[in-house]
Amino acid sequence: MADSQPESKVFSVRIVSIDHYMAPPIPGYDICYSSFQGGKVDEVPVIRIYGSTPAGQKTCLHVHRALPYLYVPCADIPLQSDQEGDAYTNAISLGLEKALKPKGNSGSNRQHVHGCSLVRAKRFYGYHSSEELFVKIYLYYPHDVSRAANLLLVQFLIRVCSPMNLIFPFFFSFWLTITCME
Repeated sequence: MADSQPESKVFSVRIVSIDHYMAPPIPGYDICYSSFQGGKVDEVPVIRIYGSTPAGQKTCLHVHRALPYLYVPCADIPLQSDQEGDAYTNAISLGLEKALKPKGNSGSNRQHVHGCSLVRAKRFYGYHSSEELFVKIYLYYPHDVSRAANLLLVQFLIRVCSPMNLIFPFFFSFWLTITCME
């Protein structure tokens, strides 16, 4: 009698090291177009995972389509329609893109914000019985997450703003995201 167990499609790696690099997007693997930017994407982060398989083979795994992000609660802002929500997220994207551009270097073409979306989620800390409305802001550069959070907290981009999940580095938020998808 033949072995009737289904073949597993799981790839397992014992992680030794993890880092990322910025590269031009590869069609079919990466996000190549940004509707917020209105054109092609110049650079995207690619996560590199170094390690070994259970069989002892050395591995360098490249993970595409993992953009750094942060959440901004917007429960205090009444959004009546999808058009108001789109206008609000577009205003946040534009304000943040402008604020992240280097001062005095107006000719810089470097993209910072990929876009924003409205999501419903529960807060991470404390007990919260119901979901709240958040703006999920996608960025291109992992080091821009803390800069964006500081700009949102300090400057007047948003009336009442307390960005969430800022204590998580890019790689940890990546692990949280893929763990929640399983």
